[in-house]
This record gives sequence, structure tokens and C-alpha cells, in this order.
Amino acid sequence: MNIDIDKLYEKYVSLNIPNPFSLDDIYRRLTKMYYAEEVDLSYYSSLSRDPEANFENATVAYVFHDERGIQKLLKLNNANEIHEGMEFGWVMNSTQIGVSHVLTLEICIFYGIRTEDMYLGNLEFEEYLVALYLTGHIQFDNDTQIDHLVERYRQGYYFRHFGAYNGSGMYLYNYV
Repeated sequence: MNIDIDKLYEKYVSLNIPNPFSLDDIYRRLTKMYYAEEVDLSYYSSLSRDPEANFENATVAYVFHDERGIQKLLKLNNANEIHEGMEFGWVMNSTQIGVSHVLTLEICIFYGIRTEDMYLGNLEFEEYLVALYLTGHIQFDNDTQIDHLVERYRQGYYFRHFGAYNGSGMYLYNYV
């Protein structure tokens, strides 16, 4: 699949996508796009007993209960990764609850990319642009490519620098 990185870059330049996202930006994105609900950290207090959760550094927490948001969160998951009764949440600076490739990419996007790395020819930045596209930050009218890209992700083609990686060497975006 050929991704037009120049087209993505031109669109990116025309948009006002935060880098990194502020807490307010994150709140707006998660509540408007995925119908998340901000909850008190005590909602996830059981994480404080998990030494791997880094809960002592948690700053804010979100839970996703709305079916419309959950469907969006599962957009990149393959059928084997979707189970009835799955729960989704995010405790910032701590952990993600539930397997959602979209949420994983969004979290990476929220943290941003260094300004000095933002140039075409840098694989990390180009993958960042593709991640923005895949998560809907960058959109095009009458787009015929996005569904193919989503399907490719579901088939196990991932990024080198963002989100999940399964060690297969199958990359969503190949730098040539």
C-alpha cells in the first residue's frame, strides 16, 4: 500500500494539531471523539497495589462506557482481540485498561514528537503523520485509502515507533 506522505504532511501543516497535547486538549479529544468520562483517580485505586502500574504518578483518569466510543476504540483491533465485556480506560502517566490499538496510538500522539524531529525523511515523523491519519486527526473528503489502511493494521501491520508492535517485521508504513 502506498501512503502519500506529502499529502499527509500538507494537510498536517494546515491543521492546528497540538504537539504535545495539553490536559485540556486530551480531555476534549477523549470526551468528544470517544465519549470518555473523566473519573476520580480513586476509580482505579486497585492499581495502587500493582507495582507495574506506576499509579503514584497518575494525574487524571478516563473510562469509556459509551458504545459509540468503544466501537471507535476497537476500529483497529482484529476480531480475535475483541471480547464481550471488555473494559477500557486510561490512567494518565500510569496505565491503559483494555486492549485498544486506537487508544494506544492516541496516547502516543498525546505525548507528541520533538519539534526537531518533525521533517519529511524522518521515519518517526512520517509514521507520526500516518498515526494521525489512522486515528482521524487528519482526514480527507471522499477518502478511499483509510479503510484499506485500517484493514492492513488489523492484519498485523504496525508502526516501528508508535503503538503496539508484534515483532513480525510487517510495517504499516515502509520507508523506502
